[in-house]
Amino acid sequence: MIAHVFSDLVLCVTALAVFLVYFQKQPIYNRLLWGIFMMSISLTALAGVFLFAGWDELAYVRESLQRLELTLGAVCMVVASWALINRRDTGRLAFWGTIGVGAGIFLGLAWYGLGVMVQIIQPLCLVITLLIACLGLARRQKSALWVVFSMTLLALAAKSKSIPLPIHPIDVNHYLIALSTFCAGKAAQFEYSILFK
Repeated sequence: MIAHVFSDLVLCVTALAVFLVYFQKQPIYNRLLWGIFMMSISLTALAGVFLFAGWDELAYVRESLQRLELTLGAVCMVVASWALINRRDTGRLAFWGTIGVGAGIFLGLAWYGLGVMVQIIQPLCLVITLLIACLGLARRQKSALWVVFSMTLLALAAKSKSIPLPIHPIDVNHYLIALSTFCAGKAAQFEYSILFK
């Protein structure tokens, strides 16, 4: 359990630090979308720290935060990645539309008790984001390559139980997501850089 607490703490701090360091130069609505994505990861990890430390009352809170991360957070990730790759400001309408779609998916799945459908939303968002990154790679954008790295690590994190490593799959999941958030931050850092000059 100590290892789970540590890995969740690493994930929580990494997601928060990456957002504070790398996304401050983004336009306001893009930064807010990235913030929702990163903070949903960070808050879920923080709830996990307390849960694995023995506060079993937080199990439902962590489960709800995890569903929010996999729905609203994933939808925000897609739109924020699109804006990053296309070098655009999402604007107020796109921002609120994204929040509406993500929150609608979250509330709709919770209302109808379709919790298992949550596991479909994130992989779908990963694939869409990878397709967006491929467009950026065709334009030789360095940020697109970092988005590909980030989405690949998120996909590996989802399959962490299948990775034969000497540490627990939960910890593998946390470390891979932490690396993924770092790669997303690097994508923001290299937004205007050209790949292979």
